[in-house]
Amino acid sequence: MDLAISWAAIEGWNPGKYDAQSFYQTDESGFFLGELNGEPVGCISAVAYDPHFGFLGFYIVKPQFRGQGLGMKIWKTAMDYLGADRNIGLDGVVAQQDNYKKSGFQIAYNHIYNPTVSA
Repeated sequence: MDLAISWAAIEGWNPGKYDAQSFYQTDESGFFLGELNGEPVGCISAVAYDPHFGFLGFYIVKPQFRGQGLGMKIWKTAMDYLGADRNIGLDGVVAQQDNYKKSGFQIAYNHIYNPTVSA
């Protein structure tokens, strides 16, 4: 999880301070690391909250390994883990929304972040 959180920070994402811990406590089997020749190249979380709902997150492939189909392998592993009968949510990177739609996702909400407002 520490690796996924550090990669998320490099991407400019801001997961909540305790997100990883609470996701892991919910479903410790729902975290996947993609490796190439023993080197971590990507990750994804697929947290199954119950038999009816799951959530994807931390979907990251290191920049130098993008465009090689490695991310799709990680994605398919997560989707297979959650199964076809579960409603699945995700926070989608705007640049990838068309790809998420190809997997059957649809936009439910848009979020706007104001970095000048502190929590």
